[in-house]
Amino acid sequence: MKIQAIKYCVVIVLTLLVALSGCIEHSFNIRVLRDESIDVLYLARGDLMDFDDDRQLMPDSTLWNVRSWIEQGDEERTQNFEARLTISDLSGLNEKLDWQCTEKDSLHLRRDLSIERIAGIFGIKYHFTGIIYSRNFNNLYSDIWEFVPPECKALESDDLSENLTSMETEILEEKFALGIIQWNINRYIRRFDRVWHTAVRRSPDLADISEATFSIGRAGWSEDLHQYLNELDIGDPSMLDLDWWSDLRPVFLGRLIDITGYEKTNLFSRIGDAIEREYQITKDNEDDMFRFNVVLPGKITSSNGVKDENEGINWEFSGNVLQNEDGVMTATSFVLSIWRVVAACLLLVVILSLLRRIFRKS
Repeated sequence: MKIQAIKYCVVIVLTLLVALSGCIEHSFNIRVLRDESIDVLYLARGDLMDFDDDRQLMPDSTLWNVRSWIEQGDEERTQNFEARLTISDLSGLNEKLDWQCTEKDSLHLRRDLSIERIAGIFGIKYHFTGIIYSRNFNNLYSDIWEFVPPECKALESDDLSENLTSMETEILEEKFALGIIQWNINRYIRRFDRVWHTAVRRSPDLADISEATFSIGRAGWSEDLHQYLNELDIGDPSMLDLDWWSDLRPVFLGRLIDITGYEKTNLFSRIGDAIEREYQITKDNEDDMFRFNVVLPGKITSSNGVKDENEGINWEFSGNVLQNEDGVMTATSFVLSIWRVVAACLLLVVILSLLRRIFRKS
């Protein structure tokens, strides 16, 4: 392999990927009504090609009222998707929005949404809590900047990059490309450990394999990766997005089979493919945008979101942020009840009257 050519190839490809990568804007509009039912409107909008991805599935149309349409622009076609649902009670919010239960989840984000109704003396308090759990990208695949020199961050800054000479830019691009390649090698090396430890949890008899045997297999896999890299050339389509799994899968499974024999082939295959799919979904969500609008009955008393003119609370999370951070949403509202106030006043009058009689008798 010509390293110099590969360096330039990766830089060019990564630049194109950044320029051409599409995104989907996801909007969740949640309105809690006075009868404690919930109207949910989900909207998605993005490039048509993004919706053609097999990993971008949508809510079950047998449950949701779904419609979609395409806008034809001057240079591109935009896919629009709309899904509506009325949930009969507060407790059904998280269940109905957990599309993973029906394996029809375009987000593939673990989330926990809840709305509590708390009755008080003078009224009703509603409390909304939402957590969008991160994809734990750095923990699972390592932080890219552990492999790319920090000075390469100048390439991401318009102010800094403008002051670079063409020679300095070229050097930083080469460093960046080599760092990305090293990160990708490390990602696949870590996959060997992850598949193995997951398999051990599902099939405890694998724990009897000696550490030495496992280490030999793992070292062989590392050699396979470097050999694969040495055989790549700039015309190899597997370099396009650094997804080498289709080429490496037989070699990867072969190393594991060498350790255990063929009886565990299907187990290793399922786990390895699931991890690859998880990675692809994580990368797919990176450029997406997730917006939530929640309208609660009564007056908002506290929240960590942004209030709008319609008494709703807005939150916005980029897919890039959700790679490594949880998205947390909280909001509380209060509905003053005249009947409860009147009842409380009458109760107070009764209590005071009783106390007055007691004191008079004494």
